[in-house]
Amino acid sequence: MKKLMIIVARECRMRLRRPAFWVLTLLVPVVLAVLYVLPVVAAQRDECTTVLVVDQTGLFDGGMQSTAKVAFKSMPSLDYAKSHADEGDMILYIPLRETTIPRDAFLLHDGGTPALAVQSVVDAQLQTLLRNAILEDVYQLEPSVYHSVESTHISLHTQEVASGRESFSNVKTVVALVVAVLMVVALLLFGVQVVRSVQEERQNRVAEVVTTAVKPVSLLVGKIAGVALTAIVQLSLWIVLTAAAIAGVQAANPALFAKAREQQELRSLATKGVEATAQYETPVALVDQTVQGLAAIRVSVVAGVFLLFFILGYLLYGALLAWIASRLDAEADALQWSLLIMSPLLMVLALCPFLVKAPAGALASWLTMVPFTAPVAVMARLPFGLPVWQVVVSLAVMLLIFVVAAVFAARSYKRRLVA
Repeated sequence: MKKLMIIVARECRMRLRRPAFWVLTLLVPVVLAVLYVLPVVAAQRDECTTVLVVDQTGLFDGGMQSTAKVAFKSMPSLDYAKSHADEGDMILYIPLRETTIPRDAFLLHDGGTPALAVQSVVDAQLQTLLRNAILEDVYQLEPSVYHSVESTHISLHTQEVASGRESFSNVKTVVALVVAVLMVVALLLFGVQVVRSVQEERQNRVAEVVTTAVKPVSLLVGKIAGVALTAIVQLSLWIVLTAAAIAGVQAANPALFAKAREQQELRSLATKGVEATAQYETPVALVDQTVQGLAAIRVSVVAGVFLLFFILGYLLYGALLAWIASRLDAEADALQWSLLIMSPLLMVLALCPFLVKAPAGALASWLTMVPFTAPVAVMARLPFGLPVWQVVVSLAVMLLIFVVAAVFAARSYKRRLVA
């Protein structure tokens, strides 16, 4: 055990002493914070686009309401609009047809394609005004009456029969997919570091000296554990520093983010009339349901199971990846084979939509029992609840397969070094 701890400490020291480790640790949070801020800054810098409206039908004239991003101006004719259009202006042309209801509208522009945000505002207002005109002129129905009926909503809740507790299936589905993706990313990211570590020691031949003092199994397990500890430290620093960087940016310019949140909440209020009220209230209900659903999930259980399956999954795949890295001379070949070795994780990730649809089905149960697919399958099923005995059996099988893989990989590792 003492020799094993020495190897683990050595692996950690080697990585913590590298300047590249600390450069990446400090740069990644900065990059993530910049990626968080850029869309907000870009949204604030969007210029208002002027749209000249030429309506030959008379249904839309004067009804187009200007917003913060789009300003509408009525024009008497298409030729007049073309002659008075400034650079960057667009022309909304609605021609008169033989039919009562217009079927086409044209957004004329000079230069680049109109932004999707501008197209969205124009299209939304056209649809609303046309629908209101049809309700009033054809059906003699007040638009407010129609919208009050259209905006009705009934919520379908899923509850357990015995306890009556809400199931929150939609929230659990999102949580299941997120934790499954995190598991795959973590195992792939940390697994590659094992491959590179073995390749480096093979090149400088340090492993040949170390194997004369310790058993190959201790060397292999110590290397995997050392890389894992270093990776976990780096990941933790990324999370803390990224959160601190984002909080610092928000504190430095609170008005910028407050304005962005206000624009997001009131995006369609100026154009949708009564419909906007229903659209404004829906996100509030969705947020409330999301909060309740997350509260219903036992986060401590999910985090604990995630940690257990990550550790065992990392040990299992780490042993196999170390064996592959010791067998192949070229690092590029080793990385390609590593992707093949870890392909079961990607396969389960592709099957996640089917697992969340039937978390208690036969496919989900079998994938939970297979050690190479268990880390992702368990995380995809966990928010919905799964039998404890399946978790225990899955952990036991993974531990057994890891021991076998570690012994096999260590023997092959030693034979390759002394060959």
